[in-house]
Amino acid sequence: MKRLTYWIIGCLLLISAQVTAQVSFVFLPEVQGRTMDGLFQVRIAGTAAQRLVASLQITVTAPKEGRIVTIKTKPFEVKPGVNPLPPGLITGAGINFGNNKIATICRQSGYFTEGDYEYCFELLDEGGHTGETLGMQCFDYYLQPFSPLLLSSPADEDDICDKRPSLYWQPLLPAIPGLQYRLVLAEWKPDQAKVEALRYNFPVINQQYINLPMLFFPPSAKALEEGHQYVWQVTAYKEGMILATSEIWTFKVSCTDSVKPFTPESFRDIRDLDKGNFYVARGKVLFALQNIYAKTTLQYQITGITDPKKVIRKLPEVKLENGNNHVIIDISDNRSFVDGYYYQLTVKLPDGEVKQLRFLYKSETE
Repeated sequence: MKRLTYWIIGCLLLISAQVTAQVSFVFLPEVQGRTMDGLFQVRIAGTAAQRLVASLQITVTAPKEGRIVTIKTKPFEVKPGVNPLPPGLITGAGINFGNNKIATICRQSGYFTEGDYEYCFELLDEGGHTGETLGMQCFDYYLQPFSPLLLSSPADEDDICDKRPSLYWQPLLPAIPGLQYRLVLAEWKPDQAKVEALRYNFPVINQQYINLPMLFFPPSAKALEEGHQYVWQVTAYKEGMILATSEIWTFKVSCTDSVKPFTPESFRDIRDLDKGNFYVARGKVLFALQNIYAKTTLQYQITGITDPKKVIRKLPEVKLENGNNHVIIDISDNRSFVDGYYYQLTVKLPDGEVKQLRFLYKSETE
């Protein structure tokens, strides 16, 4: 009889050990570990076959400061498989902050400051074995604040001469594996707020799953219209969680000023042109630059945007004098250039700085 009792006790202990071993947590500290609310986006995975009634205890500590916060939820049901926490679980949770500077900031703002953290999740049985640990897992991460998500091109409130522009923005840093962007572009009508235009006007572009900080104008999207204004915004997200949102920028499609013939007096500094906006080159690319060094030959190249495979050869040599230079790159007789195609000029300045200018090529005879 004793043998049978020991065997039963052994089986129960084995089952308990298996339950503990089977419980794990799915948590992304680089994304979800930034706020108090983010802690509740943890998922409980690999529970036992039966349903459990359990509570969750979350403890966040910092090596230099000690305990930041301890949170214990009310009991909730845990089903087999992967479980998100029930909505509203944070409402009735017991929250106990530590006695340090980070804990004070976190209590006031709900955000964790930059630094090293350990996030520990412990699932506690609230059924037959009250308080027993069913599973525990900790995550270490050095938390860095995200850089602002800044738009780049087209510039805010700019006029561009391109009805299918490429759109650029600065990547969100620090880099997060699996990070993606969403871009929305819509027409901005007169007497309309920018936010209203973005939310309620039918979007010209509503593109998700963008992996790079740029988007070529989608071939399936309708071309923008001359004289119309547009708003656009970019959002960074991972697994459905928004990490950062840019400002809303505006631009207008207008070629009226851009297509005026350039005169020797119309040279503009290469640094002013280097803002990602399209420039119309009627047979010639004109710009001004300052050379504080000795006479030299300008280092530059031109590549195709409309047709990236097209190789641009036989570009004229350009000499730079000491002082201010009015540069004229005459490409009117070069058969590599196609009227109405877009190109990118890359210039290496005498001080080693690299500048880029994207332009629309138009023949002088048009």
